[in-house]
Amino acid sequence: MPGYDPQCGNCHRCSKCRGDGTVMVRKYDRDKHYDIRETCPTCNGVGGYVGVGEHRHN
Repeated sequence: MPGYDPQCGNCHRCSKCRGDGTVMVRKYDRDKHYDIRETCPTCNGVGGYVGVGEHRHN
């Protein structure tokens, strides 16, 4: 079973991170806020999942 490949038409991207593997999270520190990138909690940084059909990840 092959892993996820963003170029493959039969692999599906994670809907939360859109295949990137990271999401922007807003953190607050008193009166300041800043955005940082964290690992996607939905796909654990993989970026997506393998769908049905033929996969040729060469």
